[in-house]
Amino acid sequence: MKKFIAMLLAVMMVFAIAACGNQQEKVTITSPDDFKGLKVSVQTATTAHDDLRARKEAGLAVDIMPYEKVTQCFDDLALNRVAAVYVDSVVAGYYLADEDSKYEVVWESSEGEPMGLCLSKDNEELGAILESCIDMLYYNGTMADIATKHFGYNVTEGVRTVTEEPVIDTTNLKTIVDGKLLIGAEVGYPPMEYTDETGLEFIGFDIDLGKAIGELLGIEVEVVNTAWDGIFEGLGKNQYDVIISAVSILPDRQEKYFMTEPYIANKLVIVTLKDAE
Repeated sequence: MKKFIAMLLAVMMVFAIAACGNQQEKVTITSPDDFKGLKVSVQTATTAHDDLRARKEAGLAVDIMPYEKVTQCFDDLALNRVAAVYVDSVVAGYYLADEDSKYEVVWESSEGEPMGLCLSKDNEELGAILESCIDMLYYNGTMADIATKHFGYNVTEGVRTVTEEPVIDTTNLKTIVDGKLLIGAEVGYPPMEYTDETGLEFIGFDIDLGKAIGELLGIEVEVVNTAWDGIFEGLGKNQYDVIISAVSILPDRQEKYFMTEPYIANKLVIVTLKDAE
């Protein structure tokens, strides 16, 4: 029995040492330059991921930890398995909204990155209709209401200035199959698109935006939950009409797809634990 207990304690010690080894040493981070030698989590195929890979190719010795879901990034940060999360400011705002949040933003990029709705190049007619809908939501104050609901303040202020009531021409709504607007979204990116506590209802800023567009057009809206790394491929296969899922407006995307003008602006930020030293 003593031998068994000794062996059990030895095994437990090995696991304890391994667990400690998985934890990231706490350091002071004030910019991406401080990522040297650290584990940093990002969501795969995002702007943050692309930026981090570019920095690594340029010589920054960072250990990139990519995850399919952004929630996994914050889970590992909470467990101290990574030193920081490199992420969009709109997402960081969700995790910092609670007064008792364990997280803090320690760096923010100097320039905002615009986000837009994304459609196939051959669907520009629908794109123009949706563009008018966004203008209307800015004009009538709905966009500000949605932003305040999900962010606590109007993050859309200054993104668009609409002083005259837009005209929404629904003549070309024939481009929508069966009178239903299908929206592609990666539902796991709070506060933009995620599920409620039951895990059954899609909620978030982009979800409410899609619903508001549907109300303006008088049509049903359906969200197609799609993994981010395959979301553009799904658009090419006509699995949905439009992507409303915090899509950054980038030159290469504008070449391949029809991107609307920005409906919200975003920055890259570094999030760490508040007790990081």
